[in-house]
Amino acid sequence: MAVARYPAEQVAVVVERLATLLAGGGPPADAWARLAAFTEHEPESRPRRRRAAATVPMEQRLARAVAQGEDPASFLRQDDHEAWRALGALWQLTERTGAPLGASLRQLAAGFRDLGASEREIAVALAGPAATARLVMVLPFIGIALGGVLGFDTFGVLFGGIVGWVLLATGLLLLLAAWWWNRVLVRRASRHPRTPGFGLDLVATGMSSGNDARQVLTETAHTLRDFQLERSGLERAQPIIELAAAAGVAAGELLRGEAALERRQARTEAAQSAARLGTALMLPLGACILPAFLALGVAPVLIAVLQHSMAK
Repeated sequence: MAVARYPAEQVAVVVERLATLLAGGGPPADAWARLAAFTEHEPESRPRRRRAAATVPMEQRLARAVAQGEDPASFLRQDDHEAWRALGALWQLTERTGAPLGASLRQLAAGFRDLGASEREIAVALAGPAATARLVMVLPFIGIALGGVLGFDTFGVLFGGIVGWVLLATGLLLLLAAWWWNRVLVRRASRHPRTPGFGLDLVATGMSSGNDARQVLTETAHTLRDFQLERSGLERAQPIIELAAAAGVAAGELLRGEAALERRQARTEAAQSAARLGTALMLPLGACILPAFLALGVAPVLIAVLQHSMAK
């Protein structure tokens, strides 16, 4: 089975395997070593290593660190992606509170499978508008080439006098502005929380240890801060715990339900942002790319036609 392409899905796959290996009762170092050995033989790992020898799957690097006696949480704290840092945060919290690691890892994997599906949907939704934005950037150059195909000296017009240089500079500046504008719009549409609901999931993990709720909330807040993860939604944990205590039920299920709701809301908002991108990209098209097309593709042809007519 190949490792998933999207980071959240990749973490989910690794965490599920790790939870299964830990269920055998062996130490984490042995589980990581077996996982790393398995990853070495995966079809997707071999081409990746051929492309760049320095690119080593995260689970292999982590396995090496654990084999050398390094704490997994400390190693994962240095990673750039929030999904891997979330695994480190969970690991650290289970060590500090005594929560069951195997069950906690399975819950984490379920949450990150949802996030991975969201990443995939957002990438698909953004692919069309982003490809359109790149495609329309070549329209002015198509206009230049079309003029040459029709027999007009558009290059001579653009490079043969002050008027041509002004048109060329104007068109290129407009294209540069459109490129920057498109990048801003795509980046803004791609911006979304990477670990929504994870704080509540982490509190649910801590509560499974049987510790006092106040201590669990404090440890969770410290852990999220240590791993530079979002603490949004954590303020809702205390009312949920109080509700569970009043009803005489375990708080874990309520907390995980709220975490799932937060992930669904983030997923919907990200999908809406991706859907709005198609409309937003019309602004640089109309304000920059079409004027650039006129400056680079249409005006030189008209000037060349006039020059040809006057020469006759």
